[in-house]
Amino acid sequence: MPNRMNDAAPDRLSVSRISKAPPRAISAEEMATIRRVADTLIPPGDGMLSGSEVSNFEALVTRAAAILDKQFPELIAALSLLSTVPQDQLWDVLESMSANDNSGFNTLSMVITGAYLYSEEIREQLNYPLPHRNPPDFFDASDELSSGILDPVMASDFTYIEAD
Repeated sequence: MPNRMNDAAPDRLSVSRISKAPPRAISAEEMATIRRVADTLIPPGDGMLSGSEVSNFEALVTRAAAILDKQFPELIAALSLLSTVPQDQLWDVLESMSANDNSGFNTLSMVITGAYLYSEEIREQLNYPLPHRNPPDFFDASDELSSGILDPVMASDFTYIEAD
């Protein structure tokens, strides 16, 4: 079987690219709803900021929405639903959405918690590390390779699936 791996287009990746921006800008009304939901889901207390009190909140929310761009329609649908809910009923509506496994609630809560946890002040308060590479040193790598971990891969035939 010929090795056609090198014939693949150079811009072809095995994983999708992370978007730099959401499919469209989040409107001021939608951002206001996100702030209300963030403060409802993450109220202030015990020296912690509320969900929307973190610095760069809007930029962090926009970045999180960009990363979850495939779920953007669910996010917008949830924000549309929640925009008219009075503040005193918001918790109950959110709880109902969560109980019904609403995809919009799941996306909205991921955007909010992602923005919150990646804010500088919360990372510092929680001592929350950013993702980072932790490569093994030379001797650890050689010990792992000499353990035979790659033997089944090296013994198998080269296989691939053409995606065109």
